[in-house]
Amino acid sequence: MITYNFTLAPKANAKGEKSIIIYFIKDRKNTSLSIGKTCKEKDWSIETSRVKKSHPQHSYINKFIERRIKIIDEIVDDYDKNGIFFTLTDLISKIKTVSGRKLTLTYTKFHERIIEELNKADKIGTAKVEKDTLNSLHRFFRKKEIGFNEIDYSALKKFEAYCISRGNKQSSIAIRMRTLRSVFNQAIKSQIITEKQYPFKQYKISQLKESGKKEYLNEDEIELLKAYESEYEKYVFARDMFLFSYYSRGINFLDLIKLETSYLNGERINYIRSKTGVFVSFKLNEYTHNIIQKYSANGNSKYLFNIINTENPTQIYLKNRSKKVLTYYVNQQLKDIMKELKINKNISYYCARHSFATALKFNNISIETIREALGQKDIKSTMSYLNTLPDNKLDKIIEDVLK
Repeated sequence: MITYNFTLAPKANAKGEKSIIIYFIKDRKNTSLSIGKTCKEKDWSIETSRVKKSHPQHSYINKFIERRIKIIDEIVDDYDKNGIFFTLTDLISKIKTVSGRKLTLTYTKFHERIIEELNKADKIGTAKVEKDTLNSLHRFFRKKEIGFNEIDYSALKKFEAYCISRGNKQSSIAIRMRTLRSVFNQAIKSQIITEKQYPFKQYKISQLKESGKKEYLNEDEIELLKAYESEYEKYVFARDMFLFSYYSRGINFLDLIKLETSYLNGERINYIRSKTGVFVSFKLNEYTHNIIQKYSANGNSKYLFNIINTENPTQIYLKNRSKKVLTYYVNQQLKDIMKELKINKNISYYCARHSFATALKFNNISIETIREALGQKDIKSTMSYLNTLPDNKLDKIIEDVLK
């Protein structure tokens, strides 16, 4: 058991002021730690262990003491909860580490640091999601500087209601909440906050209902798309981009336009997936090989497809270029093609990835194999993704029961 109290150091400085210290006792041993504040003995209350109102900075110093009490209690609770034996030396070291970081890093500053590091690592898409979440929090709290202690279970529920009131979809809110949770996990790992300040033990992101099913093309519809022809190049281009993704393990469009000729290794393409940093390797078939030949860049370009219009593109350029081409030259055309083919589905480029994953799922391919094929980091992500896709096993069971 540990006990502690705030008191004054025995000796005074030249101004007649004494250091305010924390006096600890544990296992018949004692030590003290200065909090970096001083006051005269006449301004100190022995009864309350606080600075008297006669001191001009009594409010500030007493609040400082309260924050130190909170830090110490949280650290000791964490030790006890996890069954960790600690000495007074361990405790003092932990207090110094946590206190120092708490003084300089608010939630806002810590989140901004994460965004900065993501941008430096050229993870522009992830950085944008983080920035959007932080901006949404600023609007909710109506201020720029937010403390970790302000984001508790109650605040999360109110933030959720705020997002709903602004017309955000459940899936969008879930993304923001997962982003928030990630920031808290990183802060705990960095010892900026303690586990006691973690608000997601009570708040469950899983209670947010994901948005509707993901659209996909079945095998027959894929064949219809393959057979589709048009006199207009823009429709042929949209068809080819969709089918290239379908036959290339659902490659996203940003990664597609970034493919370099050096990534070609015989009949395979090897690349690092932008979103997850996972290495992906797939074999070209006759269809994808022909698409590459059709849209290959000129001999002076290092890129496989003739989509990037500059020699040394920045990550921001690539992101913007990807979005522009998808919006104006692929997705709208795919909608028109679906109407011509009489396929009543809201199909976009990214449905190629859903179609690929659905084809594997319908053929009873293992989750681990699908995870590897999709270039995802963990099984949990894959299972969550597959849960939004149709299940032919369930359909078959129901058909057999009701026939």
